[in-house]
Amino acid sequence: MTQLQLQQEANAAAHPSESGSHWREYFSFSTDHKVIGIQYLVTSFMFYLVGGVLADLVRTELKTPESDFVSPEVYNSLFTLHGTIMIFLWIIPSLTGGFGNYLVPLLIGARDMAFPRLNALAFGLFRPQVCCSLVASLWVRPKLVGPLTP
Repeated sequence: MTQLQLQQEANAAAHPSESGSHWREYFSFSTDHKVIGIQYLVTSFMFYLVGGVLADLVRTELKTPESDFVSPEVYNSLFTLHGTIMIFLWIIPSLTGGFGNYLVPLLIGARDMAFPRLNALAFGLFRPQVCCSLVASLWVRPKLVGPLTP
């Protein structure tokens, strides 16, 4: 075999579904760095929308000087949850997971990531980790300290 044939065979084995790609493959398990990058971007965009809804709730509360939409404790919780979601569930996953997985192998000229299964496992564990951390935040109760403490 010539070098060109070996290279074509290796590229075909690395990405078998490129010729007949379908949108459903982006929602299934894949070791392709481009698919995982797009999965990170779609997932982080969903959390961007959730953070935007929380920002709208905060802005609705700030429309009037009185605390008439939500209580001050709920307002503080909304503001904190908005910041946490926007930083840890939108900015960091989209930059490192989304653009990092999609662009870095292309920029360095690699065919795929160094450990594609580990990369797929990291994204597979991202969603359960997010669910566990958001559910765990339901049990966190702030302790009021200062002049407002009854």
